[in-house]
Amino acid sequence: MAGLDTVAGRKLRGYLEVPGTEVRIPYTDVRGVKDGPTLLLSGGVHGGEYPGIAAAIEVASRLDPQELHGRVMVLHLTNPPAFWGKSQYWNPLDGKNLNRCFPGDPEGSASERMAARVIQELRQANYWVDMHGGDIHEELVPFTIFSDHASDEVRKTSEAMARAYGIPRLIRSGSVAGGSYAAAAELGVPAILPESGQVGQLDPVSQAIHVQGVFDVLHLLGFLEGDPTPHTAPQVYTRFVWSRASQQGFWRPRVHPGDRIALGALAGILHDVYGETLEEVRSPEAGEVLFTASSFAIGADDPLFAVAAP
Repeated sequence: MAGLDTVAGRKLRGYLEVPGTEVRIPYTDVRGVKDGPTLLLSGGVHGGEYPGIAAAIEVASRLDPQELHGRVMVLHLTNPPAFWGKSQYWNPLDGKNLNRCFPGDPEGSASERMAARVIQELRQANYWVDMHGGDIHEELVPFTIFSDHASDEVRKTSEAMARAYGIPRLIRSGSVAGGSYAAAAELGVPAILPESGQVGQLDPVSQAIHVQGVFDVLHLLGFLEGDPTPHTAPQVYTRFVWSRASQQGFWRPRVHPGDRIALGALAGILHDVYGETLEEVRSPEAGEVLFTASSFAIGADDPLFAVAAP
């Protein structure tokens, strides 16, 4: 960051100012006493995904500059307006999903400016870990995504990071327009998006999964001495198919995260205010259900569930 004290062996706290807005993103900048690469660690791109936010705070507190090779830039709360507004998916300043706005626009709306400010930091980094989890009305089982649309070197390093994180489900994803890991791939930066936590709850197990995953990645990449924790081989998926509501309605899922589902099987029902069926929602893919919407109230085009397949 321009203007920051760059002396090694220090832990600095402050705020990233987002030009053209009143948004200030809190950070801890940990600079090791030994030379090494830079990792960007972010939590709270979605304001209701609390375990990742708490994990960012914990990692920043635990990192010791005396033991660190290189630099770790921790964004504790990347989307403050959504967090304080208790808003699912959307930034209340402009009604946009920050994780569909990368790489951003410094002259755009609030979310686009926030995304551009984060990417400004990413351009100084060698790696990115963007921690997520089930938002306020999302149930899920933990999984980690990385981009399969990258150079061989970036893809291989991203996959190694994902495996080291220790979550037993990996998704080799195509580029999601505006997503963090897709934007990183475009810049040639290995990145992963691990998901742990659900339904807007701060639970210690989900937080611990993120914290342990980050430290294992730091060991893998040489930021910290020692080896990452050994993990069993994960299930690797190459397709991740989302189903969205065709219309507004009341959602009654018939599947849960972790369930196996067949192609065309009933996944849930949308009905109207009188209980009359509007639509039987069937699975567009055979595979494992990784998340479902837990909200009874569903708007047109809201996500309902997603299925991953090899």
